[in-house]
Amino acid sequence: MYRAFMCLTAEHAAWAVPLAGLVCWLSCHTALHLLEQARVERGGRAFGWLAGAAFSAGAGIWSTHFIAMLGYDPGVGVSYDPAITLASLAVGVAGAFAALAVLRRARLVRGVVAGGVLLGLGITAMHVTGMHGVQAPGTFAWDPALAAAAILTGTVLVCLALLALPRTERGGLILSATLLSAGIAAMHFLSMAATRLVPDPRADLAADSLPRAALAAGIAVVTLAVLACAAMALAADRLRRLNRVLSEQTTALAASEERMRALTDALPQMVWVAPADGDSVYTNRRYQALFGAGATSRTQRFASHHPDTRERMEAAWRDAQAAARPLETEARLRDLSGEYRWYKIVMVPVLRAGAVAEWIGTALDIDDIVRAREALRTSEERLAFALEAGSDGLWDCDLATGEAWTSDRWWDLLGYAPGELASHTLTWRALVHPDDRGRVFAMLDEHLAGATPVFECEHRLRRKDGAWGWFLTRAKVVGRAPDGRALRLVGTHVDIGVRKEAEGRIAHMAAHDALTDLPNRTLFRERLRRRLAEVAGEGGSCAVLCLDLDRFKEVNDALGHLAGDALLRAVAARLQAGLGPGDSAARLGGDEFAVLVGSVAGPEAALARAQALIREIGRPVQLGGQPTEIGASIGIAVAPAHGTDEEAIFRRADLALYKAKAEGRNAARAFEPAMDAALAERRRLETDLRRALARDELTLHYQPQVQPARGRLAGFEALVRWRHPSRGLVPPCAFIPLAEETGLIVPLGEWVLRAACREAAGWARPLKVAVNLSPRQFQQADLPERVLAILTETGLSPDRLEIEITETVIVNDMARALTVLRRLKALGIQIAMDDFGTGYSSLATLQAFPFDKIKIDRSFVSQLEERPSAAVIVRAVLGLGRSLRIGVVAEGVETDGQVRFLVEEGCEEMQGYLFGKPQPADRLAGLMDEATIWTGATAREERRAARA
Repeated sequence: MYRAFMCLTAEHAAWAVPLAGLVCWLSCHTALHLLEQARVERGGRAFGWLAGAAFSAGAGIWSTHFIAMLGYDPGVGVSYDPAITLASLAVGVAGAFAALAVLRRARLVRGVVAGGVLLGLGITAMHVTGMHGVQAPGTFAWDPALAAAAILTGTVLVCLALLALPRTERGGLILSATLLSAGIAAMHFLSMAATRLVPDPRADLAADSLPRAALAAGIAVVTLAVLACAAMALAADRLRRLNRVLSEQTTALAASEERMRALTDALPQMVWVAPADGDSVYTNRRYQALFGAGATSRTQRFASHHPDTRERMEAAWRDAQAAARPLETEARLRDLSGEYRWYKIVMVPVLRAGAVAEWIGTALDIDDIVRAREALRTSEERLAFALEAGSDGLWDCDLATGEAWTSDRWWDLLGYAPGELASHTLTWRALVHPDDRGRVFAMLDEHLAGATPVFECEHRLRRKDGAWGWFLTRAKVVGRAPDGRALRLVGTHVDIGVRKEAEGRIAHMAAHDALTDLPNRTLFRERLRRRLAEVAGEGGSCAVLCLDLDRFKEVNDALGHLAGDALLRAVAARLQAGLGPGDSAARLGGDEFAVLVGSVAGPEAALARAQALIREIGRPVQLGGQPTEIGASIGIAVAPAHGTDEEAIFRRADLALYKAKAEGRNAARAFEPAMDAALAERRRLETDLRRALARDELTLHYQPQVQPARGRLAGFEALVRWRHPSRGLVPPCAFIPLAEETGLIVPLGEWVLRAACREAAGWARPLKVAVNLSPRQFQQADLPERVLAILTETGLSPDRLEIEITETVIVNDMARALTVLRRLKALGIQIAMDDFGTGYSSLATLQAFPFDKIKIDRSFVSQLEERPSAAVIVRAVLGLGRSLRIGVVAEGVETDGQVRFLVEEGCEEMQGYLFGKPQPADRLAGLMDEATIWTGATAREERRAARA
């Protein structure tokens, strides 16, 4: 490196280095310009540009070398051999030509690198040839390492220069020219640093050597030639750009004309261009279809107008022509067949130098629109008459003044005489219920602003008697100002009080237990969740009391279900009587209740409340004229001492309840951390259930579903039973919830489905079989495929399978559940909603999916003969089924009175102990052989007597 620096600073004149670099950069830039031109040309022209580029590059390399040599001072006199010096110029040009020829066709990186290596070798060859032409009193010695470094450095820079060339245009040439110049200079100066002159007294300068002045003149000539090439490159580049711009403009103009003609021919309206009083100079295809090909005069155009509107059109044309303004109108024109059709005509003046030069006209066929408009006007009139004669209250409001027109029916709905109040928008606003005003007025403002297509809102209005009635208001803006401001609003009022009352009853039914009218599990959990959030945010404490009646089953079995229901109602009444502010009681199902104590000092206070409830529940209840006593076991969990989330509180209250039952019942226990016995028992039961699934200890019982009105058997519902080797017959209520919690319900449900389908496929009659699926099973994305595989395996037709689900399936994950249900229904399987009315959102569930059947929960059916409200609810559900065209099945039918009521109300299918208890499959044959299985109570008793 030191040797190279000394060569550059000490052995070369100061003027030689920048001059050599300038000439080198100019020649490189010119060569690259000419190479770009050679790339875009073809044939002989490309060869000419390539030769110019090679000459510029080779001459630049040669001039750079010898300008530097003119400034080179080895300490002795030097001269140059003319032939070898000229040969070095030829070598440089030839090497550049070969490299640029490769580079012109190169598109990949390896091709560019090959061209760079070839150009680097050409530079090296020129340098070596030129140095052989130097004559001096001595010989030149070369440093091999430094010489190799010179060749490698120069070649690398040349390759980098050529790799940068294709990526940009002007900026790329400058960068490439700079890198290429650096490569040439680096190769020269490093090579000169590798050269050392060894004096030799015997060496003499040749007589025909080229003096330095002659070499300088030669360099000047070559430089001028390079400058000429540069000028030629600039001119060629400018000409090429100009030609490209002109070509692009010509192509764009031709394309624009073609697009414009294609556009006008594709338009649905006629288009023509004509002077004010001259023939048309342009017409599109639709115009020619009406008037024929060729130019048309103004007279011909007006002659095609209908006689009734021709004079009006001519007058309008003269006015528009005189004022030089557009003309827009509707008129009837005659086509070539002689038929008149309505057109929308628009004439627009084209101004040049302030005067009208020509007119552009369009005519759109609107005959169908005009006819539709007339038909719409007639239809609107008929609709107005129909609404006036109907039961809806109509009104029409002028929003600018607030004045309104209201029909007589509108006044009747509110109990007023027509005109008794001011017909003004302020009247309606004043009648809206205060709690509804914010929502109603916000929705109305959105519609007036154009954010919604119609205004539709349910709200309350005050009647004349002071009562609040529910109304559905529908309205629409039918007139707006040019700035978009609403000017006119028309609408109707529909009395929906009856519907709201029914919805309220059904909503209450969905959130409350039908037997006791206590909140159900869903509502209770919602209240607990809300109270726990308050405790977490504001402090305080609350308690959950899980209550299970003792000896209730004995009473129910001894006195019957009706007595058991009466007992449950009495317990519910006593629970409600003992509630304080913020407390809530609920029936969770069966004989299970829960109490939420909204505020409690601690576990001891909660225990005292529980013991008071036990004493209250333990008081005798009159059932059938005789006093009946039961007890209650209560488990207590206090928040936040025993947990802060809903599940933890419930779970720990359940553990405490199990502990209370284990200690002899009729007791209350608060949760303690050591209460694991109940949990351990559940785990043992879970282990036994897993073993039962593996050992096939489960069996199916079938309960008949009948059509009492026809006396026919409709099918069976498959119910799983577990006969434990040591526990005996385990009731479903003991292991089904456990299976749900542990996930065993998935293999259990699949076993039940397969067993039921296999059994039903072998029945003598093609009766349906109903199978319950759990919410856990619906979490399987491939559930439809699993069901189809079971049907295929067992050979049961899909239309004989009915899948029963509870609304929990949809509420948990509506999107997933609806997708699975639709796929199951597409297979031909019927879908029924089980336990309808016991959940919190049954109506929303019915709206979300078109069920084939809904099953009225037994808690409603059992109360038909005792509670009028139960009859109203069942009647409402049956009416809902008829309205939605959904079949309804009544569960838990146990008396003839219940059957009579359900038949009279149109219930076509029933299920209950009255028709048959669940029984094993081997007992079904006799039942299926009977043509009529139900003929009423009298016939049934006669049949039993005959059998006896």
